[in-house]
Amino acid sequence: MLVLLHLFALFLLVLLGFYVFVANPRNRAHQTFAAFLAFLALWTVKDLIFWNFQNENISSGWWAASSFVIALLMQCALVIFAWSFPENSRTPRKRAAIIFSPGLILIPAALFGFLWHNIGLVDGRFVINLAPLAYAFVVYVYFIFGYGAAVLFRKYSVYRGSLIRFTSQEKKRK
Repeated sequence: MLVLLHLFALFLLVLLGFYVFVANPRNRAHQTFAAFLAFLALWTVKDLIFWNFQNENISSGWWAASSFVIALLMQCALVIFAWSFPENSRTPRKRAAIIFSPGLILIPAALFGFLWHNIGLVDGRFVINLAPLAYAFVVYVYFIFGYGAAVLFRKYSVYRGSLIRFTSQEKKRK
């Protein structure tokens, strides 16, 4: 039953991502929202494989590392989407470099297994013993999410009750 639920969610995510991207492939907001949906689809595939086809003889470290990395990249895509939506504006490079720079340390730490002491299935139960760095990683992911949500809320407050009539390309043409 869990396999069917994962496959249904994956189908919906891929369909929505394809629809958003094809609707306007040159629009940054569409591109970044489709990237966000792609990370959600990867998250679903990761869980589909782990929870439905996991073998006790195979290490669970790949699942934990991919969970941490995909969670961070998904929130980074959310922030980039927040910067570009609805004006189709560019990503502020200096701000992005500052905000995303901890990922240069945290992503390799996740890939090399520095975020947990031991992990695996013990008697059919999933057990993980997290290292202190994992908590810092999670706080950073929540910070990125909070920042993206704040940018979107600020833009919502500015544009509430109005419609943006022209994109930047349409303004250039007129």
